Amino acid sequence: MILLTVCFWWFLKYVFYIEGLTVSCWISGGVLFFLWGISLCLAMLLIKNKFILFGSFGLALLLFFIFFSNKPFYYLIVLLILFASFTFAANRIKKEEKVQVNLNFWRIWKRGLPVFITALCLVIAMVYYFSPELMNKKEIKIKIPEKTIDIILKPIEGLIKEKLPEGFDLDSDINKILPLEQKKDLEGKFGIKLEKGDTGRTALYKLIDYQLNNITGPYQYLIPLGLAIGLFITLKIISILYVAIIIMLSWLVLRLLVAIKFAKFEKIQKEVETVKL
Repeated sequence: MILLTVCFWWFLKYVFYIEGLTVSCWISGGVLFFLWGISLCLAMLLIKNKFILFGSFGLALLLFFIFFSNKPFYYLIVLLILFASFTFAANRIKKEEKVQVNLNFWRIWKRGLPVFITALCLVIAMVYYFSPELMNKKEIKIKIPEKTIDIILKPIEGLIKEKLPEGFDLDSDINKILPLEQKKDLEGKFGIKLEKGDTGRTALYKLIDYQLNNITGPYQYLIPLGLAIGLFITLKIISILYVAIIIMLSWLVLRLLVAIKFAKFEKIQKEVETVKL
């Protein structure tokens, strides 16, 4: 668990601090993430000694600072949240195991794992927020995909065509739609550059991007926060599928451990309190 946790910290460093990751890097990182999740599930269920369980995970969290030390105060806060969520998840998993007569591993791990994964998503979003990709950018340009703009323009495209000179539409050459003086006035007023061969549609793309960035200019400092929150929400949605896959794989690994006699199932008698007339 400690080894895989450290490897995961290293992978986060690699993702957010190094550009141009290859497909093989992402595949390796995905495999690592699944192996780490399996190790956590098995540790929370099988390790009965709390000192070993929580001490090992606490040590793995401290090793986080080997890779990320630029904002120790904020990282310490989210790591404490992660440790608290791990403690909560492990206790709920063990409690669920004790009350079950016939072990249902889906219910056992589902009791605690989602809470831990939510806290982990928070840690990843925090690492992204303080990464060079966001912190070193003084200005972030917002660009709406052209296909999205086309969908928005489609209902009013006919109205726009009526305002254009006869015989022209949005796909006509901008140099034919606008006289040279109006074109230069447009470029000077909005700070855009209309290239040779640009159409009226292309000019609209550039105008919309300029206006959007001009409006958001005073709030540029909030964009990194918004991107980090967006990443957290995205990871949280993905985690629904991730938790299900991890539980299934953990069950398979547990069955393998039983098959090679590294672990075993035991039947024990439990005293249950009841009341009768």
